[in-house]
Amino acid sequence: MMVMACFTILYEYQRCELHLNSQRWSLAAIIVLLIGIFGVIFIPEDNKFHYVFGGAVFFAMLGFMMGHTAAAAATAAAATATATAATAAAATLHIILYAQILFMILTVIGLFQGSPIFIAEALFILNFAVFYVYLHFHFHTFNSALAPTPIASSSASCA
Repeated sequence: MMVMACFTILYEYQRCELHLNSQRWSLAAIIVLLIGIFGVIFIPEDNKFHYVFGGAVFFAMLGFMMGHTAAAAATAAAATATATAATAAAATLHIILYAQILFMILTVIGLFQGSPIFIAEALFILNFAVFYVYLHFHFHTFNSALAPTPIASSSASCA
């Protein structure tokens, strides 16, 4: 798991430096997420710090999703009228984010009621995984939406 965490941090670092114009909040959210996961795994559930690390994981996931959804919406708004793919992708990220907020509310309600929260937690984590994969497969959609459109050149030669 440590190797996976190292490669995830390297991937996010590269993504932040090369593609996101140094949006380090994305990298910070992933680092907090990974530290929180290690805390949840290694600290027993009867210890109060287990819930502190669990909360850090949930808020890191939510912050990562909110930040990237806002960035995608800004990219789609700044895109040209022909860039409907970026708008559709941003709308999809919004829907996944709203589902994440719903799963978080269900988890918190279950936690306060003392009922089992495994299903809500699993849906929360699965939804984050869907968001992460969707974001990274549609990353070029957002980048190409802001690219300037090429000027049409005439093929006629001047003689």
